[in-house]
Amino acid sequence: MTAWFKNVIPHIDIRNGLLDESVFAANLGEVAMGTGREIYTNPEMFFQKTYFTTGLKNIAKRVIKGLNGGQDAENRVVSLQTGFGGGKTHTLISLYHLAKWGNSSKKSQYIKNLLTEIGTPNFETAKIAVFTNNTNDAAQGRKVDDLTIRTIWGELAYQLGGKKTYELIKENDQKLIAPKGLFKKVLEQCKPALILVDELADYCISASAVKVEASNLSDQTISFMQELTEAISGTDNCVLIATLPASSQELAASSIAEQILTALENRLSRVGSNVKPVEDDEIFEVIRCRLFENLGNSSEIEKVTASYSYMYQSLFSEIPIYATKSEYREKLLKSYPFHPELIDMFRLRWASHPHFQRTRGVLRILAAIVSDLWKRQTSLAGNHSLIHTSDVCFSNLDALAGQITTLYGPNWDSVIDSDVSGTSSNAFRIDNEVKTLGANNITQGIAATILLGTFGVQGHNKGISLSELKLCMIKPDSFNHNEINGALDRLENNAHYLYYSSSGEKQYWFHTKPNINILINQIKNDIKPVDIEAEILKRISAQTAKSQINVLVNPSEDIPEQLKPTLIILKPKNLVNSHVSSIAKNIIEKIATKKGNGERIYRNTMLFLACSEHGYTKLQTDIKDYLACQKINSDYGSQLEKDQKDDIKKKIDDSLKQSDTSIAIAYSVVLKHSAKNGIEKIALKQFKDDLGSQINTYLMDLLKSEEWLLDSIGLATLRSHGLFPSIENPVKAKDILEAFLRFDDKPMISSADAVSNSLLRYCSNGDFCIASGDGKSFSNYWLKETVPFFDVNDVSYWLVDKSLKQQIQTSSISTSNDALINIVDSLSNGHIDENDIQSMNSNVVQAKEFKSVTIYGRVPFENYTQIYQSFLVPFVSNKIDVEIEFKIKGKSTKTKMLTEVSQEYKIVKESAKQLGLSFEEE
Repeated sequence: MTAWFKNVIPHIDIRNGLLDESVFAANLGEVAMGTGREIYTNPEMFFQKTYFTTGLKNIAKRVIKGLNGGQDAENRVVSLQTGFGGGKTHTLISLYHLAKWGNSSKKSQYIKNLLTEIGTPNFETAKIAVFTNNTNDAAQGRKVDDLTIRTIWGELAYQLGGKKTYELIKENDQKLIAPKGLFKKVLEQCKPALILVDELADYCISASAVKVEASNLSDQTISFMQELTEAISGTDNCVLIATLPASSQELAASSIAEQILTALENRLSRVGSNVKPVEDDEIFEVIRCRLFENLGNSSEIEKVTASYSYMYQSLFSEIPIYATKSEYREKLLKSYPFHPELIDMFRLRWASHPHFQRTRGVLRILAAIVSDLWKRQTSLAGNHSLIHTSDVCFSNLDALAGQITTLYGPNWDSVIDSDVSGTSSNAFRIDNEVKTLGANNITQGIAATILLGTFGVQGHNKGISLSELKLCMIKPDSFNHNEINGALDRLENNAHYLYYSSSGEKQYWFHTKPNINILINQIKNDIKPVDIEAEILKRISAQTAKSQINVLVNPSEDIPEQLKPTLIILKPKNLVNSHVSSIAKNIIEKIATKKGNGERIYRNTMLFLACSEHGYTKLQTDIKDYLACQKINSDYGSQLEKDQKDDIKKKIDDSLKQSDTSIAIAYSVVLKHSAKNGIEKIALKQFKDDLGSQINTYLMDLLKSEEWLLDSIGLATLRSHGLFPSIENPVKAKDILEAFLRFDDKPMISSADAVSNSLLRYCSNGDFCIASGDGKSFSNYWLKETVPFFDVNDVSYWLVDKSLKQQIQTSSISTSNDALINIVDSLSNGHIDENDIQSMNSNVVQAKEFKSVTIYGRVPFENYTQIYQSFLVPFVSNKIDVEIEFKIKGKSTKTKMLTEVSQEYKIVKESAKQLGLSFEEE
């Protein structure tokens, strides 16, 4: 079959792609003043593109008879009251040209057949007066010929007979008072006269704001219409044609619009009759006549029609049953080169909107479609014997997209761009990905058809069904109709704004409200790996802010020296499977051993947490879900309705929890670097709901159970690493701490207290002695007792062999014994003096005993830790009963008596003094 663009010839403006859509906006006032477009002001050109409908013929016949006068004249007051765009203005322009031409109209070849039906004018030319909403400003009037004309009656009188006739009602015009019984005189002076009044209701709405004594100009105008209709009825050779909107919805938003329309209807219907300019089935011919110069070979049209009819017969179960009947074949003939469903989209569906121009609007849109396809005819593939809904490319048709946004709101631009048309749309993307669909742009055709069918039908029949889709799209000798099913499934899963009913045969439609589930899936495809990684690291930083262990998230490689255990969390892409990847290995080795370009000193303070390959796959999916929900909420939140907002909020909460859990599961591999063993790793087997909780519980427990991290140091560990003192080699306490921080052949310590508390414990147990000094000489020794104010970072504390203190104690006892022997010897020899006696008494005086000591008072928070070492340890380690209430009280026992010379008494008393605490003795 021949493509339509090889058979028909559009008008030249459409062929040349110079289509000015405003040419379809006919303006009666401009025609009357001779300032309008030539297509309307030139009667030859105008009638060349005019299809004479039955309604136009009937009205024209009545006008010609009325202007001719005599007994043949019928009712000469005609009211045209049809919906917006129902052909009223085009009809008025036709009547204007016929009356203006008069009997010379018979010379035109374009209306020769018309005149045989309506009769020939027997007048040379008629006087014509035109009044529209824009003819005369209700507030300021119109200045012309040194006059300021202020009303419709002034305008009509002036246009019919000039200044002379205007003088008849000048006073009424200037005072804004409707004439009574005067306008018949105007008509008598100006016969034959044709008066055309268009958009009078809109004018009256404006005129209602102009006060006229106790009335207003709107009321006076409505009153005048009764005067005018009666004057026309009583005067031969005069005709009035007035138009009214079909309903007040077509008028400006005004509380009095309904009242004005009702009042005008009452005035005009008293003596007039209502005529419909264009019948529904005539719109096909109106469109063809206006858009095409030539419809081409009639036999080709028959061939196309027969081919489509045969195809529909074979697809009867796939398409609506009405398309298989003979009446539909006649419809195909009438609508050629358009598929009838394309015209009916506008004629039947869109026309239900009160502001859609049913004739002019359809013409504008179809003209734009024809112009676009004509321009692209060399690139069109497949069968194009008719113009289908699926051939509509919204991205090329500003007229169509603009009409949708004008009638239904600006948000439809987003629907078109996202789902229907253009290289960024989902429909285009699907066609581009699937060659069998893209060869005929099937998905884009589906989207265009559904969008066209979205408007005008509500309730149960809202949208367009699959069978209707196939009727709109299937072409003879083209793609298989099952391709539509497949493409539609893909569109359902990807379109942002597509909806469908779930009961019976699916009905599809678009909505400016995004489809949440589908939107999530689509937006996930736009989320990049870098976005996922950034979100993971941001979430980890927030969750680990209060960890028990120091945490650094994806730090630079030049990390400062760390003096306490630090967990380095690697970025997600540094994955670890059964083996540590070379990338992760290099990063860990560099951080663990280097500080910038220099060597790292403290190499036993860093652990590493990495993401497992298996866990990261799930984590990526969950983070995508979360980011997609967040993006919907931010980008489309203002367009969402309450139920959608609630839905997306729940999805955000759910995906947030799920992705937090996935982070904890994915980051399950702990690693450390050892100069001896290389990189070691252990894996978590238990997981919390978020990484922060997991680090504080399962990870810390794992590190301690595997002895990677120690809360205390064992004696065996000290001995095995050469950190246990001997008689010849005392060990500085700080060196032990430094050894566990610097050298990665040792376990890590959880804090300095791990060393400090262990050393104090072993000292109290008598395993070694702690002494203060410089490593060569020592002033104080502690063994089996608490070391007051011990600080492992204090370089004056040393671990020494316990025999050193025993030697000192033996030396002290020996000195005391020598003094006593000397005294005894003196007594034996009878050579004792008073000084000797005093010396002896001082050695044998019995120490004062106490039942208990109590320490109480307030201690600053930073000194609380000293309570344990200064008070509790001395008592408990020496078997002194301890009671803890709001004060500390140490009591003597049978086996251990507190005395003023006992070491624990001295320590506690001195500590209380230093801390400013009360110290009571009993």
